[in-house]
Amino acid sequence: MFYKHWKKIALTLTTFFWASCHYEDAAQPLYGVYCPPEGCEESKIESSSDGAPVSSSSEVAPPSTSSESKATSSSSEAESSSSAEVTCTPGDSTVSYYPPSYSADIAKMNAEERAKRAGIAHIDSLKENFHAVSRCIDDLRQELSRFIALYGAPTVFPKDEVCSDGTTRLTKEYLDYLQMKEEWEKNKPALDEECQKIYDEKLNEIKQRIDKCFGDSTTTTNLTECDLEVICPDYGIDSKCSGNYRCEDGVRCWDQEKDDTLFIKCSDESGKTVTYTEDEFKAKYHAKFNGN
Repeated sequence: MFYKHWKKIALTLTTFFWASCHYEDAAQPLYGVYCPPEGCEESKIESSSDGAPVSSSSEVAPPSTSSESKATSSSSEAESSSSAEVTCTPGDSTVSYYPPSYSADIAKMNAEERAKRAGIAHIDSLKENFHAVSRCIDDLRQELSRFIALYGAPTVFPKDEVCSDGTTRLTKEYLDYLQMKEEWEKNKPALDEECQKIYDEKLNEIKQRIDKCFGDSTTTTNLTECDLEVICPDYGIDSKCSGNYRCEDGVRCWDQEKDDTLFIKCSDESGKTVTYTEDEFKAKYHAKFNGN
């Protein structure tokens, strides 16, 4: 009897066994895909490190890595910084000044030049009383008439600049100029005193040379007269003037300087040229400056 029904009993036990295993392990499947009674979806259960189930979906984008986050953050900061950058352009107001006016060396040189002009005026005031034109006096006047001419363009720069954030501010060039001007004005009283001393000493030296010339009996009566025209360049700084001579014997002469030594080069009507030292020229020709 038992043998006749063993297949049915075995099938029943097997069914019960598998049903029992299914319900005991359904809560925590060890692996694979878990499908609830209502059917499987496109999701799966994976075990986390602590054994708890974790659900994930193929439609969810993976989280960005830390390096990608930093690159995105840096890019955003750069764009924000770039958009906030302030740009400035020069304004309409400008400042102009002549650099030699703020040079102590130029101020001292000008003091000497003023003394020379004062010496020339003093000579001219005395020449009317001379019975004969002293060669010494004439040479001294010619020497004093050679002065250093200063030329050059002024410095021009914008005083302020207008910025994209709506503000207006002073330029660096203008602030540097104000600092230079402040230092110049602070030191100017001492410089003026020094320049006045230079002027007085130079003019006193010229007057002593004038007085000495009265003892010189040499006159210009035996010399060939030349009209002197002083030519000054119209460019550069610290440029020396030179003389052109038109002499009564038809000779044309002009100053030449070599190694800080003055020479006078002359050319006659035939084109023949002769170069004189300053003393050699003065021994033969008498140059009259501005008809004096």
